[in-house]
Amino acid sequence: MKTQSMTMQQNVLKTLMAFGFLMTLSLFTNTMNAQTTGQTVTGVVKSTDGVVPMATVVLKGTQIWTSCDENGAFIFPQKLKENDVLLVTSLGYQDAEVKITENTTFVKPFLEDIELVIIGALRTKPTDKTLDLNKK
Repeated sequence: MKTQSMTMQQNVLKTLMAFGFLMTLSLFTNTMNAQTTGQTVTGVVKSTDGVVPMATVVLKGTQIWTSCDENGAFIFPQKLKENDVLLVTSLGYQDAEVKITENTTFVKPFLEDIELVIIGALRTKPTDKTLDLNKK
């Protein structure tokens, strides 16, 4: 009788281990399938002055981003799905949004210039050699 109970316990343990292995395998399979949906998106960011180097491209609502190279080109690090929105930003330009459609693989965001006013001041110390026109 002891031999049969040990065998039954071993069968239950083997069944539980096989079930656990299949559940773990299904979790990894679902994760990999979720990552393969969508498409890789590349692009070039431009403005009226030409390409915009070092612009930032962010998947709106997330912390996933990339930056453009010196030619304004980028490859987004995550596959994007339909209706995802890319937010393109750069200092001195207005932000632009690009909505991803079903067939989008290449985008050309256009950034409009922002008028910048730069105010500068220079403070100097008067010296003895300064010409004072009010003195006689």
